[in-house]
Amino acid sequence: MKLLLINPNTSLFVTERAVEASRSVASAGTVIDGVTGTFGAPIINSEADLAIGAYSTLELAAKYARGYDAVGLAVSFDCGLDAVREILDVPVVGLAEASVQKALEIGDRFSVVSFAKRTQPLYTKLMQQYAKSGQLAAVNCIRGLPPEILKDPMQLKLHAERAVAETVQQSDCDSVILLATAFAGLVSKLAVKKPVIDCAIALVGVLEQCVSDRVVGDRFKNPVFPERKSVLGVSPELAGYYRKFPDE
Repeated sequence: MKLLLINPNTSLFVTERAVEASRSVASAGTVIDGVTGTFGAPIINSEADLAIGAYSTLELAAKYARGYDAVGLAVSFDCGLDAVREILDVPVVGLAEASVQKALEIGDRFSVVSFAKRTQPLYTKLMQQYAKSGQLAAVNCIRGLPPEILKDPMQLKLHAERAVAETVQQSDCDSVILLATAFAGLVSKLAVKKPVIDCAIALVGVLEQCVSDRVVGDRFKNPVFPERKSVLGVSPELAGYYRKFPDE
């Protein structure tokens, strides 16, 4: 099977990290490729960034998704998820969406760890879309991390391990989601007392299920396409999708 990971922020190292972590656990024969945004924020951490990122995700899907069996959004806010599902006829899974699914397989309550204090309300709102009342124990967003730390796996591990340990101590949770694509591949290196979910690994697990089991895959598809119309100012690839949609 062929899987595409879309990262709408402009940090290539984040995409590479997600692809590497995903390939490390993928089944034999699974091909995983990644694409990175060409405009927008280097790291998405505001509502404005999310709006730009959603459009970037849509354009990347239109340009690169053909020929893949399923598409994953390698961005922790799942920006553009519903829009991409509208234009593609394959399963599309969000990073946060898959992580919450994995957490709820482990236990009834989970916490989230990410970075940048300003993102805490954004993650809280996102988790409320995926979790029922009482399932989200806590959201712990540590201070923003500069690029030199984000690019250094050893430094990043220290920050992640400290934040996860603090979250486990302070919240009544069965597991912790390490929810940032930059954290991909770190979980196996952490020494903590509760299960910690690597968001990229959770994502590839759900994507493989979607391709292997049509019933599962249909849960991550939108059966209704937009209506056919002319759209202005978008890429030829995205405009091409609109020309092929059915009439209302």
